[in-house]
Amino acid sequence: MNSILAAVSGGIDSMTMADILNARGGVLKGIAHCNFHLRGAESDADEALVASWAAERGIPFYKADFDTASYAAGKGISIEMAAREQRYRFFGETARAVGCDAVAVAHNANDNAETLILNMLRGAGSRGMSGMKEVSPLPAEGFGDIVLLRPLLSMTRKEIAAYAASRGVPFREDSTNAECEYRRNRIRNLVFPVFEGINPSFVETLCADAAHIAEVDAIAGEAYAKALESAFDGDLLDIDKLRNSSPHWKYFLFRFLEERGLNASQADSLVKVLESGETVSGKRFLSDEYEIVTAPSGIIARARLDTFAASQEECVIVRASGIYNFAGSRFEVESFPRSADLPLKQPAGTVIFDAAALPFPFIIRKWRSGDWFRPLGLGGAKKLSDLFTDLHLSIPAKEKVLVALNPGQNDGSSSDHISAVLGLRIDDSVKVLPSTESVIRIKLL
Repeated sequence: MNSILAAVSGGIDSMTMADILNARGGVLKGIAHCNFHLRGAESDADEALVASWAAERGIPFYKADFDTASYAAGKGISIEMAAREQRYRFFGETARAVGCDAVAVAHNANDNAETLILNMLRGAGSRGMSGMKEVSPLPAEGFGDIVLLRPLLSMTRKEIAAYAASRGVPFREDSTNAECEYRRNRIRNLVFPVFEGINPSFVETLCADAAHIAEVDAIAGEAYAKALESAFDGDLLDIDKLRNSSPHWKYFLFRFLEERGLNASQADSLVKVLESGETVSGKRFLSDEYEIVTAPSGIIARARLDTFAASQEECVIVRASGIYNFAGSRFEVESFPRSADLPLKQPAGTVIFDAAALPFPFIIRKWRSGDWFRPLGLGGAKKLSDLFTDLHLSIPAKEKVLVALNPGQNDGSSSDHISAVLGLRIDDSVKVLPSTESVIRIKLL
């Protein structure tokens, strides 16, 4: 890298890293320091040390002050996660502003081993246990073009301490490192001493294991990608096709769910549901960004409606049966098992569709220019505006038209694939089939 911004906290690891980079000559273009104000005077003393060290060597110093506790409370996340988000965003902004193409952080071999154990305990799978990389994209949204470097990743804490002593590297000890409030500290202070008693070289052993796991994971990733080519289409993962792709289909399914944010417990529950052989259409599992819904042929993975709806014009989220009032219209939503004598031709003002094809929750909004669908039995796409022309709808009648959307079919653009036009037509993809077990009926009131 031609220009590096070093993230320096003032601790022994980051001060050692700064010394090593500075000794290379010419690559270290700046020092970035975050004051999270979590330890009062100690935090300020850390800042003073780093600023002084940089000034003595003529290295530009950049710092940011954060109210991490308030940020964490406002977002409902842990202090650890809040500090991580704040610092990496600051590093990215600073690197870009001063023309650095890389940010260096002081993660070392012990950190790598700690991460492996923590990920193992939370059930992260092979990808989570493959360890840190010496070079990777900066983990901050919008800054993926900036490289994250870990120049100390092959050094243990003992080796770092020996280097600092030999070079007279100044540093400050974070008093919270001895506490066990955070999970990483509990691993470091309580678990690793036991490991060391069993194997004095346990850090090197765990890091070597992580490297081997990374290689295995890369091989598994290639097989996974190949399986998804045939089994995943649009937003539907066809479980039968996935089963037929490999005897390791369960691993592929777990990986698919993990990529969409489901935790190990949720993924395990969903796999058990799919293995049960029972009818489970419409069962929902939620992650922060995705909604996973079981369907007769597999599972539908789509963006969560509350996230999707935020990017849409004013709409209403239909989460269950009931009577809704929206945009000057009133409509009733019913959900019930399909009976053999259920008439598929509904009275005027009513539409009926397969509940598994358009399950709760879905959204209702006003139609807009560019909306299109595939009318039942037509065999092709049709713009809603053309449908209105065919039906000779008046301008006032067109202005009142509402549509139902399956967010899994849409990309948030100005033109959307509509699942149903309330009171008029349904899309061919949501039609009631002989295999349909439950239906949803919407009636304009």
